[in-house]
This record gives sequence, structure tokens and C-alpha cells, in this order.
Amino acid sequence: MRCGAVEMNFQGASLSVCMIVKNEAANIGDVLESVRPFADEIVVVDTGSTDETVHLAKRYTPHVYTYPWHDDFAAARNFSLDKAHGAYCLWLDADDRVDSFNAAKINTLKRHFDGRKAFAFELQDFRNGTFFRSLMQVRCLPNRKDVRFRGRVHEHIDWESVEETLSLVDVDIVISHHGYDNPAFLGKKIARNIRLLEMERRAGREDPTLHYYLAAAYSHLGDTTRAGEQMSRVIDLLERKQFNAEPHEAASLKTFWLDAHLFLAKEMIAAKRQPEARRLILKLKCVEDPDPFTVFQLAELHQGLGEHREALKLLERVHLEKQKPTVLPTPRLTRKDLVSLSALSLFALGRRDEAVRLIESLPDAGSRKDVWEAVGLLAGDQGQERLAWEAFARALRLGELTAEAWNQWGVVWKSSGDEKKAEVCWRKALALNPDLESAGIHLANLLWQRGRKAEAHGMFKGLVDNGCQKVPVLLAFALLAAERGDGHSLSAVKDGLKLWLQQDPFLCMGDRLDQEDVFFEIACVLERQGRSDLARIARRLRGYPKITLAGSLEHKG
Repeated sequence: MRCGAVEMNFQGASLSVCMIVKNEAANIGDVLESVRPFADEIVVVDTGSTDETVHLAKRYTPHVYTYPWHDDFAAARNFSLDKAHGAYCLWLDADDRVDSFNAAKINTLKRHFDGRKAFAFELQDFRNGTFFRSLMQVRCLPNRKDVRFRGRVHEHIDWESVEETLSLVDVDIVISHHGYDNPAFLGKKIARNIRLLEMERRAGREDPTLHYYLAAAYSHLGDTTRAGEQMSRVIDLLERKQFNAEPHEAASLKTFWLDAHLFLAKEMIAAKRQPEARRLILKLKCVEDPDPFTVFQLAELHQGLGEHREALKLLERVHLEKQKPTVLPTPRLTRKDLVSLSALSLFALGRRDEAVRLIESLPDAGSRKDVWEAVGLLAGDQGQERLAWEAFARALRLGELTAEAWNQWGVVWKSSGDEKKAEVCWRKALALNPDLESAGIHLANLLWQRGRKAEAHGMFKGLVDNGCQKVPVLLAFALLAAERGDGHSLSAVKDGLKLWLQQDPFLCMGDRLDQEDVFFEIACVLERQGRSDLARIARRLRGYPKITLAGSLEHKG
């Protein structure tokens, strides 16, 4: 549905803007200022701010409420809906923004408020000021008692209770979401999300969305085994739903099903389980009229399997002009993305001149630099170290490298045996982006391997303090802390590992685990996952304080 701009004195059905916030003093003023042109009512629910959030919100609305937080985002959202008086509710977060053009469109949309429609807006996600991805998200809802959110985390509308009386309409209204990548916050957020999702699972909730978000969280932590298990469950549940799906559900279920298969295939390739990945790819290729991003990701999967001719065939079928937002977060592909993947496959097939000509066909040096850098990153990920080295060198001649490129170039130098140049690259990466976790992990391991234990301890401590929850990092820090007699740090690591353990379906010991039990159970779980090198380290930690340092941990993902 298209919503043309209108005069700002539009008279129509009323709209309540509903928000839940906590410690958003830096954002609350800007978002509330942006909604004033269309909000007939503003409802702000504070869940425990200790800054000026409440005071600032009261400058814009008298409808500011306090809600005691109890680990349930849906409950807080529903409380905000309960306080609204408008015919419709538009829910927003503090880091959302609506520009004047889209504010006018929202005023026009009020003409269509009939209580029987929910409206999905395009959410454009910006990270650190740069466009990251977009998706269609239901934001505007009729103010009805049966229209409510569900889910302690990743809350969403409970469609099963209203699917017969509420239809979903996509509209061309854009909300900008201005987030930022803070690894300390992200690590804690993922740990919190897993805890809340597991609470719901143990309480009896069983649906694709829950398992999907669990898979994504475990994947971020580098736990390929659990991520794969959860996404396999997603596919099973989705395929059951597809048999009885109503026509209005078919498109979103298809998108969800495609994304789940693509995710699982990537995890299988990462885990060196190529036959399973190929079976998933064959299923995906049977789908009629896949969207451009799905075709692009299929090409990436074939590259991951070393099948570059098939990748090139697929890339020729990616039509950028056919892209559109879906119900899942989707990056917007560009010509540079296509050129990067195509050049990588051309290089891999020995068609070097074609690859170089393709890159040189780009109109400006900045674009060519970006593509050479992307080729270097892709080649490094796939173990094509000579190509990665050349690509980064060419990119550097055209401009400054990003932190990610310096990080990957460090991996290439380390693999070739030049640890000094690897260290230089990783330090350059961290100088550009001190929060780049993978560069910190690589450098910490290198320092440990070279016997620079004090520096390594400081690096690992910084990673853990900054929110890193990856098990290899926690175990490395635990060993270094044990050697130094640092009981406080060892206890903190134990607590982090204990939380990780509590997600294991085979373990039922819960809070009764003492220190030795934690490391013993960690070892058992890691052995079941085939990570015997880490399991050996966990077993050594059972003997603290009788621990000597020998060797280091390799960074996994």
C-alpha cells in the first residue's frame, strides 16, 4: 500500500505511539520529537531507568508509567498497549526515528484504520551510522484486547490468536533504526536472550521462532553444534506448519523456511559436514522463483564447497532490481557484492584476467578498493591465502584498509609463518576498532604462544570484560588466571561457563555445580561436540591450583 504525503492537519482515526524504555536519556528526546507530527498520544513505559529518561519523556507526554521488570519483553509491551487510548498503536524503540516525509505518510495511513488490519513498515537498520540491512516488521496494530505480544525476548505478535480476524498489510513507510555495535553489550544481550528463551522452552513453548533465535544466539557464540540442532528443529516445525498453511501465511513461511535452510547449510560447511550441506542446497534449489538474496547466498554456499562454476551460474541470476524487504532482516545487495563474489570464483577457476577486468570495470577507485578488500576477506575465509595476500595489497594501494581487512591479513601472515607481521596487522586492526573481537582473540593467542604471558593475560581479560562469552576464550583466560593465582578471575570465568553449561540438554546439575564439577562437565560436553583440544584444557583446570601453562588455544570462529 502506498501512502502519499498530506498536510499535517489531517483529521482521522487516532494513533498512540507506545514505547518501553530503560536508561535511554541519550535517545528519548530525538525519537519523541520525530513522532510529534503524527502521534495523537504518546505512551512511555519505563522499566527501571537510573538516568534522566523519565524526566525527559515527561516533557513530551503526561503518559509516562513505571513497570517493574521481570525478564519479559512481551509483558512490558502489552502493558504499554493497555495504557493506550488510540484506535491504533504504533510501537517504537528509543533508537528508532521517523523523518518528516514518513511522518506525513503515517498521517495518511490513519484513513485505513478499520480495526481489521495490521501494518508492516520497512525497518532500515543502521549500525554505527552506516546502512546495514532492512526488513518488513509489523509496527502498527489495532488497539484490541486480543492483539498482544508474546515471547520473553524477541517479542512478536501472537498471530495464532488473531489470524482469522486480522490481516497483515505491507506499506511503504520507513522507520530508521540507529543502533551500534558494542561487543560488551552484545555479549551480555546474547547470554540474556539464551537464558530467557530457555526459560520459555522449559515452560513448554515449542515454535519455530523460539528455536530460530536460539540457533542464532548459539551461532554467535561459535557453538556450531547447538546452533545446528536448534535450526534443524526450526525446519522440522516449519515443514509441519506448511502442510496446513493458509494462503496469507505461505509467503512468510517460505521466507522463514529458506532462511533456516541457508543458515543450517552454512553451519554444516563450517563444521566440515559437506554431504549434509549439499543435501540442504539441493532442497533449496527445488524452490520456485527464489528472491535475489537467496540466490546470492546459494552462490556463497557453493563457493564454500569449492564449487565455483556453479557459483558463477547462480550469480548471473541475481537481479538487484528485484530486491525487496521481507519479514526477516535482509542486507541490500549492491553491484560491489556481485563483483566481489564473481571475481573470487573467477580467480579460483584460474580466470585471472577476467577477474581483474571485472574489478577494474567499477567506476571509481573507492569501489575497486572495497571489492579488492572483499575478495581478500572471502579468500582468507576459504583458505586461499595467496589470493588474500594479493587482494589486500592491491586494496592498500587504493586506500586505507578496514579493521576487518587488517585482521584477516594478520591471519594470512600467521598461516605463512610470519608472526611479526601478523602481530602488526592485528594491532592495526585494533587501533582502528578496539572492539573487534576476532582481532583481539588472534592477538591474545599469538602472545600466549610466544610466551608473553602477562600481555596475553591482559588481552584475554579485556576480551572477557568486554563481554566475550566464547568458550575457547573463557578457558584460555581461566588457565592464565589459574597460573597467576587469580582466584577472582577464575571464579568469574567459572560463572560464565556455568551459564553455558546450563543450556546443555544432557546436564541436569544446575546450580549445584562447584568449581571442579564445572570444568569436568565442560570437558564432557566439549568431547561430545568433537572439540577434544578444548576438552583437554577443561580437564586440566579441574586440578587448580596445581596448573602449569603449556600451549594455547586456537580461535574457533
